[in-house]
Amino acid sequence: MLGFFRINDPYRLLILFLAVFLLRLPYLIGSEPLVYETNWLLIGEALNSGKVLYKDLISPIAPLSAWVYMIIEFVFGKSILALQILSVLLVTYQFSLFNNIMLRNKAYNENSYIPALIYAVMMFTFYDFFTLSPTLISLTFILLVLDNIYLRIENKLDDATILKTGLFMGLAVLFYLPSIVFFVATILSFAMLTSLVLRRYLLFLYGFLFPFGIVFIYFFWQDGLKSLIFQWIEFSFLNQVVPITDFRSMLIIIGLPVSVFLFSLYKTFAVGRFTNYQVRVQQVMFIMFLAALGCWWFSDERAPYELLLFIPSFAFFITHFILQFNKKIRAEIFTFAFTISLIVIGYSLYYQNTPLHHYGDLNKLQTSQNLYENLLNNKKVMILGAKSNIYREAKSVATKYLHPELSSKVLGDMSEKERLIHLYDDIDKHKPEVIIDLSGYFKDSLKEMPTIESQYSCKSKNVYQLINKER
Repeated sequence: MLGFFRINDPYRLLILFLAVFLLRLPYLIGSEPLVYETNWLLIGEALNSGKVLYKDLISPIAPLSAWVYMIIEFVFGKSILALQILSVLLVTYQFSLFNNIMLRNKAYNENSYIPALIYAVMMFTFYDFFTLSPTLISLTFILLVLDNIYLRIENKLDDATILKTGLFMGLAVLFYLPSIVFFVATILSFAMLTSLVLRRYLLFLYGFLFPFGIVFIYFFWQDGLKSLIFQWIEFSFLNQVVPITDFRSMLIIIGLPVSVFLFSLYKTFAVGRFTNYQVRVQQVMFIMFLAALGCWWFSDERAPYELLLFIPSFAFFITHFILQFNKKIRAEIFTFAFTISLIVIGYSLYYQNTPLHHYGDLNKLQTSQNLYENLLNNKKVMILGAKSNIYREAKSVATKYLHPELSSKVLGDMSEKERLIHLYDDIDKHKPEVIIDLSGYFKDSLKEMPTIESQYSCKSKNVYQLINKER
């Protein structure tokens, strides 16, 4: 296997693409929607119905990611398969780009397509890596930034490329806010490893701020700038993180790749013999690893897919480890064993057919059937205080309060009178056929809204149904 990718032939990338697609095929055919996939497509559907993000739809999602899901929902509908196929294509571009960066910058002592192979293998760490997440999209622009950092080390970076580097970094953050840590890492890389004049730092900053300016102007024009700052920036950074998976689950997911990475890191820095230029390339990749750690700290859910930002640094150092084997047969055995182990662990967690599954709590990642499924089928629904995956069978989201924690904070910060007005306006505007009130806000306000109270009957605890749809 390894010998095949040691041959310096670009067609190896095509073979790798086919291998990735075939290995993901069982998941593409039979997977249930993940809770965040359902949420992303619901956001896209809501925006396609004419709602303005943050103003008419409360969610902490990054603006460019929301607009990407809006386009996907418009073209493919609420298709989970579309997200997964687009993910395969984007991953193919990423491992091709990553390999080209390493080849062009002579990061290793031999030219090969092993970096692309390891990058692709790392994408099998866990099954939620298989979808088009904001983190995956943001990672594409971070790789483009990384490419330009290496150009600067070689003194091949002109003003236009510095500007593009800032632009790529700005786009990365507008797709996934915690990527802002890579902005700091890029500045540190420039400062520690190169000599860059102030004018070029300002060019980089201008390129970074330019896409923000366009997005902020749009939301200012839509009267939603204040909501953007609160919901996307303030809530994402200041909200207390509630991990979607527990610590044991994360250990099962990352145990093997982290162990191999740490040993590879040691072998690279302590044992390897490299040129001064290669050492500087390694230092940049280590800074990128520290930036990924920072992003994980600021991530909003600590979901497994948010670990994607570690993949370039992991792939870089594990490739170094593989290339340091004195005997090629040992490198072959290690690479084969590592690849098979990672794929087997990932799929065993997905199929839940090994004892590993019992040590973690991964069921909550998948959109499963719920008690309200038949009631919500093909209905306009408002849900207060529950995850958005409950909307799966609904016809549409009939409220702006989509994100439960953020919505509770928005409503909780209001006075009783303000909350009453906002709930009344939201219900009157969207006319939900079913209201599920797990937060108690609707129930507590119902007596003060006689017009609304007369339209809904209480079917069971926390469930209200529209009496007469024709009003």
